[in-house]
Amino acid sequence: MSFIITLPQILRISMNRILKFIAVLLAAVVLLGVIGAALLPRIIDPNQYRDEITRLVYEQSGLKVSINGPIGWSIFPWVGLSLEDVSVAGANNSHLAQLGSAGVSVKLIPLISKRIEMQTLELTGLELTLVKNTKGQGNWQVSAPTPTEQQPTPRGQEPSPTPESEPASPVRLDIASVNVSGLLISYEDQVSGQKYIIDQASLTTGAIRNQQPFDFQLTVHITIPDLVVNSLISGKMTFNLEAGHYDIQNLKVSATPDVEKGESLSIVGNVQYQQTPMLVKGNLGVAEFNLANLLNQIKVQLPPMADPKALNRLSFDSHFSTNGENLSADKLQLQLDSFTLDGNFRMNSIDRGDMQFSFTGNDLNLDNYLPPATDNAEVSDEEQPAQSGSEPPASGKEHPLIPEAMLRGLSLDGSMKLASLTVAKFIFEQPSVSIKAARGKQEVTIGSRFYQGTIDMTSNLDVRRSGKPKMAASAELKNISLEALSTAIPDLTSLKGDVNAGMKVHTQGQYASVLTKNLNGNIEFKIDKGAFTDANFDKLVCEGVAKVRKKELRATDWGTSTEFTDLSGSFVIKNGVAKNDNLIAALAYMNLKGDGHINLVDRQLDYRMGLNIRGEEAPDSDPACQISKDYVNVTWPVRCHGDLGALKCGVDFRRLTETIAEIAENRLKQKVEDKVQGPIKDLLQGFFK
Repeated sequence: MSFIITLPQILRISMNRILKFIAVLLAAVVLLGVIGAALLPRIIDPNQYRDEITRLVYEQSGLKVSINGPIGWSIFPWVGLSLEDVSVAGANNSHLAQLGSAGVSVKLIPLISKRIEMQTLELTGLELTLVKNTKGQGNWQVSAPTPTEQQPTPRGQEPSPTPESEPASPVRLDIASVNVSGLLISYEDQVSGQKYIIDQASLTTGAIRNQQPFDFQLTVHITIPDLVVNSLISGKMTFNLEAGHYDIQNLKVSATPDVEKGESLSIVGNVQYQQTPMLVKGNLGVAEFNLANLLNQIKVQLPPMADPKALNRLSFDSHFSTNGENLSADKLQLQLDSFTLDGNFRMNSIDRGDMQFSFTGNDLNLDNYLPPATDNAEVSDEEQPAQSGSEPPASGKEHPLIPEAMLRGLSLDGSMKLASLTVAKFIFEQPSVSIKAARGKQEVTIGSRFYQGTIDMTSNLDVRRSGKPKMAASAELKNISLEALSTAIPDLTSLKGDVNAGMKVHTQGQYASVLTKNLNGNIEFKIDKGAFTDANFDKLVCEGVAKVRKKELRATDWGTSTEFTDLSGSFVIKNGVAKNDNLIAALAYMNLKGDGHINLVDRQLDYRMGLNIRGEEAPDSDPACQISKDYVNVTWPVRCHGDLGALKCGVDFRRLTETIAEIAENRLKQKVEDKVQGPIKDLLQGFFK
């Protein structure tokens, strides 16, 4: 028998043998690799490299590390490392850090393609002790030793060449989870004597993979002077390491005082971050909470407020973007109690704090947030510590009205329109407010409907000098109803009519009493179609005439008011006292002139008005007060005086006596003049030629 083997058969047989050989060779290599990976950790003990690890850390950072526990490691299929009981010394050998244990395992094969597949990263019992000494130096501020301090390269061994930089390939992360527990950070500032502690901290995450969302949650317990807070940060993150994009959805940052029924402050929203060029944008808000309750729990003392429910509701929402140099918010919504505000905001320079804004809102009552009015709040002046260079109030339980420190740093240009604004019981309807502030000076311009009329007002505040803020205001009022205005100023209930007025005033101080005492300026006014509702001057004059004539009045229905067609005048205010000497009023049957003063500090008024009767008899023609032609156009005096709101008005008999004496003197002169008519008159005329 003969065998015939062709060339293709020979090649096929040879190839099969080669492939089998390669397969066996690869299997042997893999087997040797597995055996080596299994045996290598047993043959090579990483614990013998403790000193080398310590030296490398010291050379690179200047920190002295002590690995007191065992070091564990593995090679295949996971590159793993575990440490236990590690301590770190900071400056001057001070205790800086302590680590209970740490463990991490990375899959070996994916590392070749720069893909990091990691099992759970665990860190337990990390304690950081940070101390800033009395010289302002922190125990963490250490420097790596100079080359002369480092150990020399062993003889015969060349220094390792510095590898040339190559374009970095993107790193792909695949971490099963992160679990950090028992984190404690303490910080002591020996300069201020304050100490802060973060403890009971833990961080957990879901599977961390590039461009895939994962959950995270960080909880901490914070202790600062006189305050303990529990805080929680959670959300869902997605990132792209290659593009430098990071996205956090359902972010929640909460802080709650560690007290019974602690009031929680929660910031919620979504944030997107772009690394190059830097851009942060998103929406953040503050969930509704009780601000007054929170401030009380963190021991922030609020001044008493007129509304006991003030600051009970606060919430906030915003859409924003920033590149690190400027900040803009195209949507801002604020809810403070019953007040709502919507608008936009821009900060042109974060470093300088330049701000611009435009807002619209509903009804804002600032009086709710001011100290409540009291009938008798006098206490000792010791309760009112004066600021440096400031003038303390004369007496009274008063509170500073102007937040100087905050206003001094303002730099803004903004506008705001409201449905209504209530300030010091004055109600401005549909006000438009413009605010400008820079270098400690503020200007506020208000245009508004005001008690059935209009008002345009500009006020200026200067807080550059600490403790002595200066204020100035000017205003123009048109067709203001006194009857409507009396709801805010009860002292005006005795007047009605339409007011047109101009005002320029200025003052300085921090307390209401001091501001009133330092008030200076002038006011001009004119009242059309008005009336004195609490006094009938016709009756007062008639009573005066009847008393002089010793007659009894017959009329009984006089009414309680005195109408006038025009009333005008001006007040000059000096140190809280407003004086007037040119009051003029045109009444139905007589004219009225007035002069006197109003002491705004003591709330006292002393004002005298003179009635000038037009005609030969009193308006009501009561026989008891009929006057002869000698008394026509004679001024009859009336005086109003007393505490504002409880005035007493009546005939000014002192001035009345002077008036009667003047009338008698005029009548005597007339008689003398009649007697010298004729020859004597001619003689006198010749004498005075």
